[in-house]
Amino acid sequence: MNKRRKGIILTVPYIVLSLFFLILPLAGLIFKSFSQGLDSWIRVLSNPLYIEGLKNSMILSVWVTAESAAAGSIIAVLWYKRLAKHSWFLSFLNYSANNGGIGLAFALLATLGTNGFLTIILRRIGIRIYPNFDIVSLTGIHFAYLSFLVPYMTILFLPAVGSLKPEWWSAACTLGAGKKRYILKIAGPVLFPSFMASTTLVFLTSLGTYATAQAISSDRINLITIQIGYLMQMSLFRQVDAYTISILLFLIMMIFIVIYKKTNEKAGRWLR
Repeated sequence: MNKRRKGIILTVPYIVLSLFFLILPLAGLIFKSFSQGLDSWIRVLSNPLYIEGLKNSMILSVWVTAESAAAGSIIAVLWYKRLAKHSWFLSFLNYSANNGGIGLAFALLATLGTNGFLTIILRRIGIRIYPNFDIVSLTGIHFAYLSFLVPYMTILFLPAVGSLKPEWWSAACTLGAGKKRYILKIAGPVLFPSFMASTTLVFLTSLGTYATAQAISSDRINLITIQIGYLMQMSLFRQVDAYTISILLFLIMMIFIVIYKKTNEKAGRWLR
């Protein structure tokens, strides 16, 4: 069996999975979103509730992404050389990056809720975070997102930091370049494409997160993913709106996926 035929056979399971779990569901969503013609699209794009949900989701995603990108990249730079001696830290990052959903929501409510243990401790020493702070708000969800998106950004950015070769710094020093010039002329251009690609993935993850936000807010915060979930579960006559919003969200994500692809291609030159 030649390599080409073997390669084709090995890709068959991937093609089958993609067909049943990606292509067909997407085609079904597109078909259902136009089941009422353009009426559902006009209704979604003119409904203030849906527009506000999309706006809140974008604001939250940009806010969380900016902080996660900054914190995660700094942690990656500071910890990369220590990972050989502190492998537990990488395990901690992997656990934290995948610690979302209902479990995370419960932990946050048990910690910073109205009667959370940290809230009670602070209250006893004279610090009252309520009523100025509300866990069921964009700010509360923002802290929940940070708890798994900062580790996620760190994991994504670590390979880029590892691509910086020690001899580049030695060569820069030999040629008389200081640390500032090395960062601006060598490290910065090498890391920037990976930083943008990682940041884009963090933004997409934040924009599409549903379980954590829904568990914390119980549908009391207007986010676009919560709107989709509500329409699918609670509304008998507006499910077509959920399909339409899903396709709209998919189109927005596709824009950022293209950005990720372009920046990742540039980053790939240094990661080979």
